[in-house]
Amino acid sequence: MNRSIAPEVKPFGHLVVPAENVEILANGISLHTVAGGDQPVSRLSIAFTGGAAELGSETMSSLLMSQFSEGTSARNATQIADILDYNGARISVRPQAHHSVTDIWYLNDRAGALLPVWADCIANASYPEGPLETAKLRALSSYMSSRQDVAALAEEAFTDMMYGEGHVLGKPVTEESITSITSDSLRKIHGRIFNPAGIHAFLSGKEDDAVRRRVIELLESLPVSGSGFTPQILPMESPSVPAARFVEKENAFQDAIMAGIAAPGRDHADYIPLRLAVMALGGYFGSRLMMNVREEKGLTYGISAYLLGCREGSYVTIAAQCDCDNTALVIDEIKAEMRRLADNPPQGEELSRLKLHAATSLAEILDTPASIMGYYANRLYVGTPDDYFESQQAAINALSGEIIAEMASRYLQPDMLSVVVAGRKKK
Repeated sequence: MNRSIAPEVKPFGHLVVPAENVEILANGISLHTVAGGDQPVSRLSIAFTGGAAELGSETMSSLLMSQFSEGTSARNATQIADILDYNGARISVRPQAHHSVTDIWYLNDRAGALLPVWADCIANASYPEGPLETAKLRALSSYMSSRQDVAALAEEAFTDMMYGEGHVLGKPVTEESITSITSDSLRKIHGRIFNPAGIHAFLSGKEDDAVRRRVIELLESLPVSGSGFTPQILPMESPSVPAARFVEKENAFQDAIMAGIAAPGRDHADYIPLRLAVMALGGYFGSRLMMNVREEKGLTYGISAYLLGCREGSYVTIAAQCDCDNTALVIDEIKAEMRRLADNPPQGEELSRLKLHAATSLAEILDTPASIMGYYANRLYVGTPDDYFESQQAAINALSGEIIAEMASRYLQPDMLSVVVAGRKKK
């Protein structure tokens, strides 16, 4: 290889997502599997219906899942930790809007030692008070630290604004919402989530029949007598006219800006083309906002724009942090770039670079069995359509400056932009 010569850049060609296998187990739990990869490693994710919306907060969902391994009727936290650590397992939790998810990564040849213990943790979590109080202290410390972060303050106010006043998914975390969680409240929810229609398992990794059988044994050992939760999907009520909020943070060194605008949902034909237009605006390092606000004017270290879609609706978000004296200028530049995207959309090399970035991001889904399974799981979590991958690929291939200009003219109107600023009060 001659490293003095840059490799030729070629198009990806047509990409195809490997199919998942779905089966309903004897107790009604659905098991989704994607096999692949060279290494004998697997990830098992179990999603219980009932997330931030149904349980009241992401904190409740997170503690419900994270305390699985802190004790059961048969094992204490130390014994569980020793088994997990000795066998190289990695545990994580992922609160979603309407699901609470726990993941375990493990080596296939350790499945026999790990999965029965993990089944015990999931089915028989005792939620002892000592570990829960420690976890609550960590959550409270993180919350108090966030009160000093202008970006966190701006995001909190912005989320509330875009979902609409009183929306369950727009409610901010509070000190009381953390301290009020008890072992009894977690046990009650724990007993309720074991409804087979509301449990989905996602297994990904190198194909191994023995591991698959052990996973099925784990899932079929779970109690399935809970009443379950019904997802509370309440449409967003984003501002219909431009709104503005200021969150004061005394002695802040910089301001955090979050600006947004309502957008069509994932089931709309314009959703994917709009997502690509937002990418052109601020979705990667070569985007309009980055090249202008950061590279040319040096007003911020970073600025981003993205389209957030969920079952409740969707909205465009633009986020940046800057010197307090430059806040008004940054907002003006954001609006100017929105106008320029409609009047002078990407063409030539800029358009090619955008399409290559979008195609690369799409291709990354195919990197590992876990990322492929993540694509399928998102249909459950945020409502992506069944043909979402293929539709994105088609939209990228067909993307033109004219399409970007149309999307910007239709949806990225600066006069409709709602803005939240968190930072020091101006004199």
